[in-house]
Amino acid sequence: MTTTETTSTSWFSRLGSSVKNIFFGILLVIGAIALLFWNEGRAVKTEQSLREGLSVVVSVPAEARNEANDGKLIHFSGAAKTSDRFVDADFGVGGNLLKMKRTVEIYQWKENTNSHTREKLGGGTETTTTYTYTKEWSSSINNSSSFRESETHINPTAKPFADKEWVAGDVMVGAYSIPPLLLNALSGYQSFSPTEEMLSGKSSTMPAELKLVGNAIYYMTSDPANPVIGSTRIRYDSIAPQDLSVIAKQTGQTLTAYRTKNGESLLMIQLGTATADEMFKGAQESNNMTTWILRLVGVVLMFIGFQMILGVLPVIGSVVPFIGHLIGAGVGLVAFVLTLAVSCVTIAIAWIAYRPLVGLLLIAVAVASFVFLRSQQPKTTPKQ
Repeated sequence: MTTTETTSTSWFSRLGSSVKNIFFGILLVIGAIALLFWNEGRAVKTEQSLREGLSVVVSVPAEARNEANDGKLIHFSGAAKTSDRFVDADFGVGGNLLKMKRTVEIYQWKENTNSHTREKLGGGTETTTTYTYTKEWSSSINNSSSFRESETHINPTAKPFADKEWVAGDVMVGAYSIPPLLLNALSGYQSFSPTEEMLSGKSSTMPAELKLVGNAIYYMTSDPANPVIGSTRIRYDSIAPQDLSVIAKQTGQTLTAYRTKNGESLLMIQLGTATADEMFKGAQESNNMTTWILRLVGVVLMFIGFQMILGVLPVIGSVVPFIGHLIGAGVGLVAFVLTLAVSCVTIAIAWIAYRPLVGLLLIAVAVASFVFLRSQQPKTTPKQ
């Protein structure tokens, strides 16, 4: 089903909204600066702590615990074993596992919108919005009360079962007990396939309201191939006992986080057998990726903020749409240059205490951006 709606906005309404956006744009720029500054400090501190950890870590055999290593950062690899068996009481699914999680999905409506705005002579706009509705499996509830066609597209307001995660409490790798805090950080879930025996329990047949298709359980669904709005699907993922590699501080018979000189904590766990060098290299690569992602987020937010601050200018010029488009293009260029300059200055200030050469280089880039912006201003010639 498709619904189309056309709305008009006057030039004065657009002007008023753009003036209000200046305030929000300023807040967005300030927030972006704070994010960039914090991110650079976080990245440098994390890199320093990883270097310190790599320089002091001691690789030990997992089979025997040496009391001489108490208080030291140790690394070991070995097969994880646990006597724990956890079972989902709602469906009987479980087993001898390190971790298991349940994801509950609901078949429901999804609203898709597609808008096209056309500027009119005089500065007003006309917006045509098309609403289309599709059905999808989703682990989050789509609030159908906010749909344009809410009366004919009604979703459930809650899931019959919540998402849930189980973590084994008695896990050993050789002579070392792996605490739940460390297991919580373990990633690498794989799809877990329930069996009919799990669902049926002691009975010879499964309950009528449950249907097992592939690795998913369908609840209150007469035909899993043709679900209806409100149908429920339950999926499981797990981490089975296997080889683990750990870097942590040995504290008596337990493992805790190692505190570096700059106050950062080191505590690592991953699937498989890996050397200390490989684990620290992976941690550094993850730190670099996180740093660049947050940089990109900060830059994008700052660019949007500057566009909101300068957005009143193309609205003023949009009385004649062609002029408004030209001013809008100029505003985009100015916002980009300002973003580049302010971002570089922010990153430089954050880094200059740790890496002066890099900080000075970034300041040079910022200055060059301001010079470029200055050079693009029209020059005036004094009258003869």
